[in-house]
Amino acid sequence: MVHAITKLTETHYEESLQLSEYSFQYKIPEEKRDNRRKQLDNQQVYCIFDRESLAAKLHLLSLEVWIGDWKVNMGGIAGVATYPEYRRRGYVKSLITHALKEMKDGGQVISMLHPFEISFYRKFGYELFAYFDKVRLNKKDLMPLNAVSGNIKRYNRDTFPEELKNVYEEYARQHKGMLNRSQDWWGERSISDLWVAIYYDDQQVPKGYISYEVKKEKMKVEEFVPLNSEARVGLWNFICQHDSMIEEAELVLNPNEPLTFLLENPRVKVERLPYFMSRIVDVEGFLKSYLQHIEYEGKLHLTIKDEFASWNNATFTIEKQQVKRSQTESGHGIELSINTFTALIFGVYSPKALTDMGLIQGETAGLAFLDDLLIDSTPFFYDFF
Repeated sequence: MVHAITKLTETHYEESLQLSEYSFQYKIPEEKRDNRRKQLDNQQVYCIFDRESLAAKLHLLSLEVWIGDWKVNMGGIAGVATYPEYRRRGYVKSLITHALKEMKDGGQVISMLHPFEISFYRKFGYELFAYFDKVRLNKKDLMPLNAVSGNIKRYNRDTFPEELKNVYEEYARQHKGMLNRSQDWWGERSISDLWVAIYYDDQQVPKGYISYEVKKEKMKVEEFVPLNSEARVGLWNFICQHDSMIEEAELVLNPNEPLTFLLENPRVKVERLPYFMSRIVDVEGFLKSYLQHIEYEGKLHLTIKDEFASWNNATFTIEKQQVKRSQTESGHGIELSINTFTALIFGVYSPKALTDMGLIQGETAGLAFLDDLLIDSTPFFYDFF
């Protein structure tokens, strides 16, 4: 069924806030309400109305993410909400299908979201690409490692220096999917109400940082970002210096961060949690840009299955730095869903692992060329929207 979709106007800003409050079960403080309305000026919000009442909505954010040294236009999906009396009418399906077309037309070749339920968004072609480790430590675990020669400088949100952004960007370029943060994003979302500690080496070059809070005898480290082993140790030792103030600490870590392995007692509680999902919105558009950033000498026929973005249902021939739609040919051909293609590009699992799971079908020669298609970095995401 086709539903009438319109863009949110200022007349209905308050209704949009109320729908978010109802659906996500929180209350926006009155002093922050005007700021939340202003944020809507910079978002595309697609709505379905029942007569004059707002029934469902979806926010589309215009963002960028890093894939290695390459910045990619990304459409961030947020605030998807429907009042209970309008659920199971296909409203969200209509909104997501509409948003995918808008993203394609706007050159946003990737989309990301934080799912309330992973299986729900998998139906729309989104796939898990980012996990994080939540590490819980007791005071007895806060044992410093061998001292390093650098030093720590601590900042609050009103005085954070430009090098914080530079450290983050260098770290982001080592991964697939990390947000290219604007200055406003830093202030409003990334370090809002948090302390920041930056590690400087003995040449006073910034080599890592943590953002954190200390409340009620507990330290929560929201971001742990070392650029080298020296910074890793320096930041950890700084955390340990809080042992007279806290009874416990909680760290949110990149799953590939080796800090816990280095601890004097690595037997600490680590919980790995699925976090963000991603989706290639426009396979052809993405590949045309992507292939300019890698050296690819093979020839591969890639058949994509995508139920919600018809323009992706095709066979794409990849050869050197070129891609074109083609008829499926014998030799070097593989088939996979848009979900699996997204997981492949982001490096969630290797081509062999995805093949072993039965998610990639194809000829041996084609599978062999997949490894050469990938940028050698791991997926990660520290932000939220």
